[in-house]
Formats: sequence, structure tokens, C-alpha cells
Amino acid sequence: MSKWADLPCDVFFQIMCRLCSDDTIISSAVCKSWHSLLKSVEKLPLPPSCPWLMLAEESEQSEKINDEESRTRGFFNLRNARVHYFKLPEVAGRRCFGASFGWLLTIGTDLQINLLHPFSKYQLCLPPIATFRCQYEFKVTPERLRRMFLKKVVLSRSPWNPATRECDCDCIVMVIYGEYQQLAFTRPGYKAWVDITNTRKRYADIAFYKGKFYAVHFDGTLVVCRIDDNKKLKAKAVAPPPEGINFKIQIHIQKYIVESSGDLLFVTRFQGGQFYSRLNDFSYEEDSDSDSDYSESESSDEDSEDDFEDEDSENAVEDEDSKVESDEEGFAKNDNPYVTIGFTVQKLKRCTQEGSIFKLKWVKVDSLGDQALFVGNSSSLSLTALSLNGIKPNCIYFTDGDLTHFNCTRNGGGFDMGVYRMEDARIMPHYSGQSLSFFCSPLWYM
Repeated sequence: MSKWADLPCDVFFQIMCRLCSDDTIISSAVCKSWHSLLKSVEKLPLPPSCPWLMLAEESEQSEKINDEESRTRGFFNLRNARVHYFKLPEVAGRRCFGASFGWLLTIGTDLQINLLHPFSKYQLCLPPIATFRCQYEFKVTPERLRRMFLKKVVLSRSPWNPATRECDCDCIVMVIYGEYQQLAFTRPGYKAWVDITNTRKRYADIAFYKGKFYAVHFDGTLVVCRIDDNKKLKAKAVAPPPEGINFKIQIHIQKYIVESSGDLLFVTRFQGGQFYSRLNDFSYEEDSDSDSDYSESESSDEDSEDDFEDEDSENAVEDEDSKVESDEEGFAKNDNPYVTIGFTVQKLKRCTQEGSIFKLKWVKVDSLGDQALFVGNSSSLSLTALSLNGIKPNCIYFTDGDLTHFNCTRNGGGFDMGVYRMEDARIMPHYSGQSLSFFCSPLWYM
């Protein structure tokens, strides 16, 4: 074949529909004919084979209020260390969340919540902020609601059905929201958000694991959410907080849960720096009475028993006191008010401890093997690094996602990003540029 442009259209479409977003973008640059044909592909491109870092709005662009079409957004490709720019007026001035399956959730000062597929430009409207049951008890500006109302979003599946070319009403959108960071969900076509009944408030993260939504509370307790139209919507505690970590110092610690190679992992992120009054208050002393704070009525045998199989007792998991070392001299030279100083990872396993009201517990993980974790202001993800050039195994890739700290910065959040190496506890950069924002810092798009 003399020219790529001569490739038959039906063959071209069959190939393009099987490519990931990053490969599709590269293909569109081959020739004008391919670029034109790609605009007519009706099937959504697959998500990138590797998460892209969606950069913050550039400050000079935020001033172009009346020029929506000129709004572009940069995406940093970890595999080739290049930044790709796309016209995305749909996200201009809106806070974004990485929602997985190639979708973003966006919220603006209009208080409307949308799901957006940035490369196909498909957009689904979800119920607005006003339809959540619990609202702030005091008057809040639209700008603050855009910035603070939602904390995390996770999808159970893609919200788009390629066969019918319509939204998939079986998709569940679960979020952490509001002043008290509660759980709620909706589906495409719903008119309002539905709360998950639970006595607990202040959740830190959510994950869709083995067909169910799990959430981790700020005190480290793991709950499973029952979403069944025929039964009461509720969340039940299934595992106590990890042992050996003092979660009472909440401001220093961020918590994530993520599925990795069939296991559910609890990732704890420790921060220090000038923002905090004392860097050495991390306590890793074992608390043998960790179950004592939880009543029997909160635990759930029914919800957890089917999801985990008994394992050969590798039994002796040694509980070693660990300590995250902070370099105070380094912080003194750093103008940034806070910085990530370390991570710990634990895995959910069956509990055989006599007398425990829980059948599940967390055990320490020293290595991720060939897996790489991605955490931050998006749905957490685990990938096999060996199949992806440019991605390092046994590492945690993280972004700066705690907006409660951004007002304490000079130019906004987005500087506390990097790659944490499990093998030697070193932190390396993954993006060498600067991308800062007070309401939408860089996030993982996947």
C-alpha cells in the first residue's frame, strides 16, 4: 500500500475501535485523512493504557472568560514524558475528578455535576448539588461549593453503553460529599442523589471491589455498602483500622483503598512540613484493643464472608514497629508548606484471632511486586508495571489532592506529587514541570 490514507475505511474503523486513547491520538497525527475519519468514530476510545496526568488550568487561560473555544488542557503521558494539549472548554473553570473508565466528573460554579469523556466529548448530566440530602448548615458561595463539596468519586462500570449508544443506567456513581463527608450514589437518569444509611460520617476514600463498594472511614474502619433496590441502603463495618498506626492525628494522614491483583489494599500517606506544628507525632505503637471501639452490631459477617477465601496460614505476620523518618533540614529549605514523607501499605485478609468481632483484618505489605499504584484526587488504580514502558514496579504514583491545604499555599496546590519507591522509601518526581491550582490540581486520568 503506497499511502496510509488509502487504508479502507471499514478496516480503519475496526482498528481504531480497539485502540486505547493514547494510541488513537497518535494515529490521528499520521495524516489529514485519518484525523478527519477519527472524528466520525462513534464508539468511545478505550482509556489510556497508562494513566495520564491531567494538568491544572494554566493561569493565563483562566482569564479568557469569553473565549471558551481557546481553552485547552494538558495531559502528561508518563510513558513518553510528553504533554498533549486538547481543546476542552467543557472543563474550563470546573473542578475535575478522575472517575475511571476514561471519564471525568466535573463540577462548576453553576453547581451542575457532569460526567465527561474528554476525547469523544460525550457528556452526561448527573443530579446537581441541590439534590443531595445533606447540605451545608451555613451559607456557602458557589466557588467554595465547587471546590469543597465533593471529595471522591468512583464508578462501578462505564456509564456509556457502546451497543445502544446510550447511557448505561446500571452504572452506579458513588461519591463522598458535603460538610461531613458522607456517602451517596446516583445512576444515569436519576433525578437526585441517594444517601447510604450509616451512623458514621467523614469518609476518606471509596473503591469498587468484587462487585461491591467499600469505603474507609477517617478512623481507618472499612465498611461495605449495600446498594439493592429491594433492601435498605446501608453500610456495615467489616474490618477494624489497621494496627500499628495512630489515626488520631488525622491532619497528617491521607487514606486510600485500591484493588491490586485481586486483593484490597489500604494505602496510608504521611505528610509533614511547615504546615504542621510537629513532624514527629506519628505514633506506630500497636494497639491491642483496636476492636474494643466497635460494637457487634456494626460488623457484618454476611457482607464480607463471600468475598474472601481462607488462605494458607502464612500465619506469622510479624508486627514490627515502623517509623516514617522526616528530614527536618530538608523541610526548612523547602518553601512548600507541606510535603509527602512516606507511605505504608496493608492488605485485607481473613482474621482468625479468637474473640475478634471482625472476620477481616489488615496485614502489612512490604512489596507491591510488579504492581504500581496510582493515588490522589481520582479513583485509585493498580497496574502491572512490567507491561508498561516508563512505569516503575513496586512504586506508588501520587498527586496533590487535599484541597483543605491549598489556601495555605502561595500559588495553589499541585506541587506535592511524585513516585514513592517501596524498596528504599525514596520519593522521585514523575512530572518535572509546575502545575498549580486552588481548586483543581493535577489528577490521574485513566
